[in-house]
Amino acid sequence: MATERVATILSLDGGGVRGIMQGVILTFLEEKLQELDGQDVRLADYFDIIAGTSTGGLITAMITAPNSQNRPLMTAKNVVKFYNDNAAKIFPYH
Repeated sequence: MATERVATILSLDGGGVRGIMQGVILTFLEEKLQELDGQDVRLADYFDIIAGTSTGGLITAMITAPNSQNRPLMTAKNVVKFYNDNAAKIFPYH
């Protein structure tokens, strides 16, 4: 019997400034994965597809955009910092 490969997908919802909640959850997940596999691992290492709508798309870009070594430029913790620092400018009516 052939073994089928399972695709792993991370889907991130929209919701404006509430994207910070996704960032907090993703930070928790990434920290647990780092405890298992080392501090250099990122969420993008564990998912075949990462996609999102609206603020989820922003988070997707942040955690998957590559640096010069073709590794994710930002950690999930950076996402939370980004929202804390910029939410009022990006989402002025929330």
